Order: sequence, then C-alpha cells, then structure tokens
Amino acid sequence: MTVFRRFILMLVALILGTLTSQPAFAADITIWYSHQSSRFVEGLVQRFEQETGIQVSLVQFKPSKIKAELLLGAQYGGVPDLALVPSDFLGLYRQMRLEPVLKQWLSTDLSEDALKTAKVDDAYWGVPVIQGNHLMLFYNKKFVEEPVASWQELIKTSQQYRDNNLMPIGWNYTDMYFFMPFLFAFNGQPLDGDMITLDTPEMVEALDYYQQLSIQQVVDNKCNYNCSQQRLIKGEEAYAINGDWAYQDLKDEMGDDLGVALLPTLNSKPMYSMKSTFVFTLPGKLTKNSERENRIAAFLTFVQREDNQKWVYQNYHLLPVHQALFQQVVSQAKGDELVLLQQLQFAKPMSSETNMAIVWAAMEKGYQRFKDGLSAKESARYMQKVADKQSKRLR
Repeated sequence: MTVFRRFILMLVALILGTLTSQPAFAADITIWYSHQSSRFVEGLVQRFEQETGIQVSLVQFKPSKIKAELLLGAQYGGVPDLALVPSDFLGLYRQMRLEPVLKQWLSTDLSEDALKTAKVDDAYWGVPVIQGNHLMLFYNKKFVEEPVASWQELIKTSQQYRDNNLMPIGWNYTDMYFFMPFLFAFNGQPLDGDMITLDTPEMVEALDYYQQLSIQQVVDNKCNYNCSQQRLIKGEEAYAINGDWAYQDLKDEMGDDLGVALLPTLNSKPMYSMKSTFVFTLPGKLTKNSERENRIAAFLTFVQREDNQKWVYQNYHLLPVHQALFQQVVSQAKGDELVLLQQLQFAKPMSSETNMAIVWAAMEKGYQRFKDGLSAKESARYMQKVADKQSKRLR
C-alpha cells in the first residue's frame, strides 16, 4: 500500500468517525422563508420551540430565489413542511403543488382583508401572519432636516448631496416591486381585472422616467437591496426607499438619526406602493392525523395567536393580521408608527391570482431588455408578449 493511499484511508476513517460520534439534528418541522427580517422569523420560532418543545429547522433564501426553489422542489422533490412567502406566490399553487389549508387552521380572529390574500380559486393556500409589506421613504437626519415631498424637490437638491459625497437616494433599483410605484404614478396598472396590461403608454413613460433618475445620478442603478440599506446606515446616502420590514433593523442601527416619511409625489400625484401579507404555505403532502400534521397545525395556531402577533409588532413593527390587535395598533399609533400606517393607506392590494405572478416575471424579463438597450416602447411590448405566452401556458 502506498503512503498516499494509506493517508487517504486514514483521512476517510477520521471523517467517518467524527460524523458517527456526533448526533445528527433531526428537526420536527422544516421551514423555508424569504423575509428580509430574519430576526423576526428566528424569534418567533424560538418562542414556539420554548413553549412546545417541537424543534424547527429554518432555511433562509433570498427573496429572488425562493420561488424558483419551491418550483424545483415541487417538480423534483425536497420541499419543506412550511414556507413563509409573500401572498402573491399563491397564484402558482398548482405549479408549487401546495396543499390547501384546512379551514379550522385559520383563526377566526384574522382580518377579512388578510384572509382574502390567502384565497385563490375558492380555497385557502396560506395562513397569513403579518401584513403590510409596503414601501416607504427613509432618510438620515444628519443630512436631511425636512424630508422632500416630491421627486422634483429631490432632483433639485441632488447635486448638493453629490457635492458632499452622498448619493441622493437608493433602493433595490432592478427589483420590479420597487418600480411599481412609478408605474402607478403615471396611471399605469399591471392588471385590469383579469387582463394583464403591460404594453401601455403609461408603462413607457414610467420606464423612461425611471431611467432618467439613474442618468441624472439621483440613484445608482447598480446598487441592490443590501447596498442601499448599508449606504443609508453608514451615512453614504441621504434617502432610501425600503419596506416596512426594514424599519426595525434600520432603527437599531441608526437610532434617532433615522427618519421616516411618505414616498415623494411624482408630478403632483401620490406614489402607491403595493401591499400584501406574508403567509405560511404547505409545500409538502399532508397525512391526516399524523404526528407531522399535528406539529404543523400547532405551529400555525401559534403564529396566529394574539400574544404572538403582539410580540412581533412590539419587537419588529411588522403589522399584525389579528383584526382586534391591528385596530388597537391603529388607534395608538404615533411618530414613525403613524407614518408607517399612513403609507399603508396609500398602498394598493396585491392580487394573489396567477396573473400577478405572471406580471412579475414578465416585467423582470422586459426590464432586463430595457436595461440592455431596448427602447421603453419595445420593452413594454416585450413584457406583454412574455405575459401573454405565460398566461396561455399556465391556464
């Protein structure tokens, strides 16, 4: 036996010995999630484990990746017991092979608006746990005394920020969720009832305006979600557009330097973000009256319970779906909380139907063409072409 072969055998034996000497962690429930606030999910799971003794394995995906992972898992196997996703994912319940949620698993305390987001084709495909998920304007009070009320104001003052080595504003520029308020400001609508409406003059105007903000160096089009958030925290940009989900993380980092305001008006029109819920879905097959089903039911009951909904809001400012608790939050809101709720009033409900999922995919593909040099008019036409093709395929 050669020295090299003897060395390899010893190495294999060492590895196997190490593996067999350590007990493997066998979770009772596995959960995939894509929410940006990992502390909210981890904290909620920790409370559940302490109360019930049921062990949970958590896997976090980037928001841009989890949909593809669930679709692949549905096709080739390897899905979790539960997945926490935005409610607009539910339009793909067939492709994700989701199990419908048993009616008795939905709390009678849930608001009607929250319940609507979980219902597609007369069945519930998710259990809502938080609502909002809407965009807001954040700013650094070190550089901004009074937040701008309009894009015109921000464009006028952008040079003074650049002169001080600050980016005027940042956001996840290539994410179409962040583009949508610009489309709404130009009176565009991605859906008109059941019709997908992307090839419109309003889409062309919105794309051109969006691009001009980058050309004028008001925003850095290469700066993604983490880049913009870190720039605001580090004092490298004056403003940032981000979601309500980011509030607590920004507050923890910036303290009293964090300011919160409504999205700026555009051509004297308010900007409407979209709003939705985050829901727990059931990607894996259920076996009636099994231990696994009982553990899943226990977790879903836990996250809807009023005391846990209250804990989430108090610690992370994520809005509850418990109707009475939400009304209490509204009645007692002040300061930043009041601004968060005011922006929610301007938000448009995001459809959970299949066409909304198609819209996001088509806009993403069309915007990529636009970024690569296609005109706004051609890009809008391409978005519609992709959407129409996908709609026929998924019906």
